[in-house]
Amino acid sequence: MQSFHIVSLPDDKEYRYWKIFEDTYIIHYGEALDTFLLLGDEKALLIDTAYGRGDFPNIVEQLRDGKELLVVNTHGHFDHTGGNRWFPKVYMHPNAMSYANRPFSPLDPDWLANMPFPDYEMLPVNDVDVFHLGGRDVEVLYTPAHSDSSLSFIDHKRRLLFCGDEFDAGQANLREFPTVGAFLRNCIRLKGRESEYDFIMPNHNGCPIAKEYLDDFITAAQHIVDGKPDLVPFDHLPGYKTTQGGIRAQVGNSCINYLPQGVTRD
Repeated sequence: MQSFHIVSLPDDKEYRYWKIFEDTYIIHYGEALDTFLLLGDEKALLIDTAYGRGDFPNIVEQLRDGKELLVVNTHGHFDHTGGNRWFPKVYMHPNAMSYANRPFSPLDPDWLANMPFPDYEMLPVNDVDVFHLGGRDVEVLYTPAHSDSSLSFIDHKRRLLFCGDEFDAGQANLREFPTVGAFLRNCIRLKGRESEYDFIMPNHNGCPIAKEYLDDFITAAQHIVDGKPDLVPFDHLPGYKTTQGGIRAQVGNSCINYLPQGVTRD
């Protein structure tokens, strides 16, 4: 087992990790960001690389149990791709390739220079592709709304749906109004596959969550598309007003944050 040299930064967060099955790990960074490691009989699949900070590559190296490692991104945002440079190859949707290496803020040059694969190979993956891990097949679904590169994954062995940032434990952070329609179509599609999974695994704010969340998301999105959003105030969530443009609709346990019609965001 190789060991990676780590350049620590003052604001590194703590990692915790645990098994939800004997062959399935959650790797938890800070307070609200998860990545997932799935072990098959022959290969392991790492779903997202978070920011790649701290001891992340050594944790993955320890947990993969000597199996060949495949790495995939749920989408191209940097809190899911920041650790890609620890690995020689990373699968992602083609739309992610133009911005997967784009950080939210400047990176520490010493930390960046320490990563072994600055020019890692980006490999395309798309709708209905399947990762064969040996006794464990993980199907790819293209579900763009939060991001134009968003992928979800159905783990057919452990009956889990990994949904990236398309929604999490109670909310979906979307962009301009038309993405709500795309989100609705995605949720209806995932609802149509619900006999194939028992729980949903978002990357943020806690998992697993019950698949019944989809029912409330579908209703909330349909009401928005129909011009009758179930609006709730942002008073208790001041950060979201600036980030999401000031509109938040809620049905049951599921909230959708989005920009109003005619407003766009870079």
